[in-house]
Amino acid sequence: MRRITILVTVLIIAVSLGVGIYFVATAGQGSQIDKLIGQQISSDVASSLASVSSQPYGPPATTAMQQALTNYGGTPFVSAGKPTVVFVGGEYCMYCAAERWSIIMALERFGTFSNLTYTTSANPAEGDYATFSFVGSSYTSAYISFRPYEAFDRGENALQTVPSNYSAVWEGKGGGVPFLDFGNTYVISNSLIADPSILGSGRNWTSILTDISTSDATGLQFREAANLITAAICKITQGEPLSVCSASPIGSEVSSISGPLSAGLAIVNLPQPAQLAVKPDLRRLE
Repeated sequence: MRRITILVTVLIIAVSLGVGIYFVATAGQGSQIDKLIGQQISSDVASSLASVSSQPYGPPATTAMQQALTNYGGTPFVSAGKPTVVFVGGEYCMYCAAERWSIIMALERFGTFSNLTYTTSANPAEGDYATFSFVGSSYTSAYISFRPYEAFDRGENALQTVPSNYSAVWEGKGGGVPFLDFGNTYVISNSLIADPSILGSGRNWTSILTDISTSDATGLQFREAANLITAAICKITQGEPLSVCSASPIGSEVSSISGPLSAGLAIVNLPQPAQLAVKPDLRRLE
């Protein structure tokens, strides 16, 4: 009897150790899509992004989205003789995860990205939503300059410094992410996508691109937001290129945004993205 008791005790200890080892080994593991974090996007995904960005563009932005775009009218931001679009985000942030899809779609209409990488919003606190990181990416356009700053990483730690000329506007608007500045003439300081969960936790990039390409209920929201961003850019490029800015529904959206097409922007010398040291108390607005 004593031998049986010993054997049972040994088995219980072994099973307990095995379970403990399993949980230690699996703790901290992310979803399948998390395994791609930091990798450059595939040529297929890059091609699909360009495709969903092209005409026909889909419906105009909703009234709520349009109300998120506000006049600012500060000292113009220009780089290399072109009006500058500034983005401040956080890699952890679910709202940033959703908005980057529309930002990329809009910017693809004016130029070309290279070296975009996969990332996801924080898992599980921020939904583990498939998105992209602008860290290390570059953007080429004949019409605009794009200055993206991922101020926080997926752990909400400081990542990239936002230069003082941009951060003054950003902090003045609350210091939340995501934040967009269009040549310092218009700003969007609230998320255009009201419910980031439309991305679906753990869904991959191809699946989301299918939603956008087929313009289902989810895809339409990204198209609507992209069209508003496109219209705001057209306001600061003086309506160029015409093939984009006069297309439906962009032309009508441009007309609905108050103020004339911007002109006479002065060149400003702008610093490049740097690593580390944003103020630790700057967080997104809920």
